[in-house]
Amino acid sequence: MNTSGVSKSILAMSRSESVAFVLILSLLLWVTGAPLYFSHYARAANLNLVSDTLTDSDLGVTSGHTIAFTNESQFNGLGGQDTLRVTLDPDGSNFQITDLDEADFWATTGLTVVLVCGGGSGEFTLSTTTERFILSLCSGDTVATSTPISIVISATSSIITNPNSVNSYRVAVEHLEAGVTIMDSGDTRVAIIDDVVVTAAVATSFTFTITGVPTGVEVNGVTTSTTTTSTAIGFGVLPTAANSSTTAAQRLNVTTNAVNGFTVTVKQDQDLTSSAGNTINVFANGLGTAAPTTWSAPANTLGSTDTYGHFGLTSDDDINTSEFGTALFVGNFATTARAVFHHNGPSDGSTANIGSTTVAYRIAIGSLQEAGNDYTNTLTYVATPVF
Repeated sequence: MNTSGVSKSILAMSRSESVAFVLILSLLLWVTGAPLYFSHYARAANLNLVSDTLTDSDLGVTSGHTIAFTNESQFNGLGGQDTLRVTLDPDGSNFQITDLDEADFWATTGLTVVLVCGGGSGEFTLSTTTERFILSLCSGDTVATSTPISIVISATSSIITNPNSVNSYRVAVEHLEAGVTIMDSGDTRVAIIDDVVVTAAVATSFTFTITGVPTGVEVNGVTTSTTTTSTAIGFGVLPTAANSSTTAAQRLNVTTNAVNGFTVTVKQDQDLTSSAGNTINVFANGLGTAAPTTWSAPANTLGSTDTYGHFGLTSDDDINTSEFGTALFVGNFATTARAVFHHNGPSDGSTANIGSTTVAYRIAIGSLQEAGNDYTNTLTYVATPVF
């Protein structure tokens, strides 16, 4: 085909003939739909930087979404009755949207989701289906081109349920002019996966020790007057002078990782008893005082053997909100175990009132206490952790 002749003919056209040719060509293009073809590609644009960040990517759980994008088109800012349409998994509808409302949108940027248009800037109303939500720009509002938009759907509400299968799912974001014509669009993807189960084990640990205390050590307001070891308390020959007493102590230490802490109790197996069967009873005057009480000398009442002497204890621990106070004693450790040390969590074996405390024992007799060089009993400590 000889095209040179055609070219020469067109070039040889008169001005009026050229105008007529252009008009005819334009008419042909309009009839064949070519203007629509060019218009589609001249106006449509991709949304840039499209992303959807989940708060939980596990299977079948509810999750919050942060959907972000920017409209970069120089033509397609939002205006009039434009809409933003977000479809979760348009290929399979595996997400489920339930009861999504305006209150579930928070910390958004570039737009405001409202129930009723109220004349604010960049306000959108909401409509939903089971797999998509549509934000419709209020009449008269605009959103400028190149505005970064972030749509945040609360993670605290049971609104959007993830698919039940491991996969990568498409999320489509579209800008529709007047709610009909797609002007801009963009896709992103989210991965739904099984959670990773992490397991570990921590061995239980518990160490309880008893150590002796020398003379001259202050324990809860009283001072020791004899030395002890971890396994023996020796009071020696007891003075009978009025208002005299002898005090001994032992230090208790606990190291543990028990989440609920521990309790240490003490109990005597019997009153201090001689080989002849005589006894030095518990404080005060054999009554087994349970409420911590200021120390007092035995009553020493003739014919009432329980009043000839008594034996009590005090603790430096702040057990039960410092129930021992200062220099207060109890005697109820003869028939039941008496708590003398307690903490409600892990302890380090050294910190006062947490890992360490001191228990003091005091004994006093009157002039009527029966003689004997072999008064004895046994104290048993029981330390119980609670893991």
